[in-house]
Amino acid sequence: MASRPSGAFPALYILAALAAAVFAGCASTPPTTAAQSADATPSAASDDARMVSVTGREPGIANPMPASPSASVGVTASPFATRNALYTPVPFSSLPGWATDNVAESWDAFRRSCAVLGGKPAWAAPCAASRNVDARDSAAVRRFFEDNFTVYQILNVDKTTRGVLTGYYEPILKGSRERRAPFLYPVYGVPTDMLFLDARRLPPGARGTPVPARIEGRNVIPLTAVSISGKTYTLRVGDSLPDIRDKKLRLRREGAEIVPYYSRADIERGLSKAPVLAYVEDPAMLYSMQLQGAGKIVLPDGKSVIRLAYAEQNGFAFNPPVASAGTKGRRILVRGVEIDLEEGTVSTPNTQNNIDGMAPDDAPRSALLRNGPDADPTDAASNADASPESPLLRGFNLAKSPAAPAIRPARVSTSTSSTTPPLASAAPISYTFATSDPSYVFFRAIPDSPAGPIGALGVPLSAGRSAAIDPRTTPLGAPVFINASAGGPAGASVTRLLMAQDAGGAIRGAVRADYFFGTGAQAQQQASRMKQPTQMWVLLPKGLRISAKETGVRVRGGPVMPSADCVVSDPDLCVDDTQ
Repeated sequence: MASRPSGAFPALYILAALAAAVFAGCASTPPTTAAQSADATPSAASDDARMVSVTGREPGIANPMPASPSASVGVTASPFATRNALYTPVPFSSLPGWATDNVAESWDAFRRSCAVLGGKPAWAAPCAASRNVDARDSAAVRRFFEDNFTVYQILNVDKTTRGVLTGYYEPILKGSRERRAPFLYPVYGVPTDMLFLDARRLPPGARGTPVPARIEGRNVIPLTAVSISGKTYTLRVGDSLPDIRDKKLRLRREGAEIVPYYSRADIERGLSKAPVLAYVEDPAMLYSMQLQGAGKIVLPDGKSVIRLAYAEQNGFAFNPPVASAGTKGRRILVRGVEIDLEEGTVSTPNTQNNIDGMAPDDAPRSALLRNGPDADPTDAASNADASPESPLLRGFNLAKSPAAPAIRPARVSTSTSSTTPPLASAAPISYTFATSDPSYVFFRAIPDSPAGPIGALGVPLSAGRSAAIDPRTTPLGAPVFINASAGGPAGASVTRLLMAQDAGGAIRGAVRADYFFGTGAQAQQQASRMKQPTQMWVLLPKGLRISAKETGVRVRGGPVMPSADCVVSDPDLCVDDTQ
């Protein structure tokens, strides 16, 4: 997925509020009652256009916490907290819609999670037991989860239960393996000049003071005065942020110094040593593919496909200009974020690479620029006059930015270890993305198949049953239950069991999920409409060692405060701040 910057350690007053929530308030609030559960809506069939439950009204937001022991019969687990969220156990019967969701639809996605989690502690038993469950029997699947898992409602640190559910999809782009009009915009693989530093190894004060370091392979090792030997460099990490999952900084060598990796603007100038996997005709769709974290490129023969999965990011936070109330029509809605983009025109080379710009027939026409929500995004003719009401790209035009650095795309390379020199004859190409968002996503090619794209867990995503989450607050691979209201003529709601199989730079927070709609134009339309308030519950295997329960710091002689960043510390899925 997109870049995953680490959050800052919460302030002391946040920790104080957290302590109060965990130690004073977690057993004092009434739960969702059986009556409330009975009002939950049944799940729609898998071929429903929105893949969600439908009801004639908006469901209420349930209160998560038990009022008395009798209200949570069978729940023996205790609440816990991380620095980012609170978790309180509740009975399955309190989940609104649990009894009516067709949970069998989630079974394939769960089994895919087991392909990764089955060898991890506490996951082996339920994953092994799942082999004997009749996947066609929703009641049997429901019993399996009830017998093998404990449900925790996820709360924000201020004890509120509401969060946000957005949607995403796998885009389809037109492209070529060679750079030729109209395929002018490079899709990059993992740079060969990128270095990695475990931020937990930084000595105190390293943020503001250069420190000596050496390079071992692609890893940067900070040195102390007594360990300096051999070839050394000056490490200047500045304000670069570690990835929230692996806690590593993305760096590069510049002469005798090691500095943060290139920003988007520099990468678009061709400074990065990244192999070019393909060229596409539409920079807006390329940007969208980076934000979605996956995509397909259909080659000129109309049959061959290059399928791409997330491979790396440049270490910058996802930070586009957010649309404000004064923004007039210049907005793009991506994964629930309204982005303010500059209006303008395209400046790109034509088939002869003339500096006068592209011929009209060669101009890229974004599938995101279309007339309203019902227009066909694959119809180039409908893109000529994009309506400001276009749901995914409201009034946005590719921008000629005189201040933006020139982009000189390199020739395509099938090698993963090197790239060829840039085309010196290419005229400058600049568009809004080069200056609006410093983050950048690199891809890797994977075999195409009827299955969904590969998510952060490393397994194919299931349309309507997979979600992207913040891996610190919701463990990757775990089942999650969502109760989200959605406005609209039918008063639709998303009330169903999903699998947390992906992550993304825009997906941050305790009660936060991104619903995977599938591949192509229809999924794009559905994803662009999804931004709804939600509640979330996570299902954790019984007997799972929850590292967040075992870590804490004492504040001024008061109660132990949560210090864990991850619910479950895992070297592959969520590395905690402490080694």
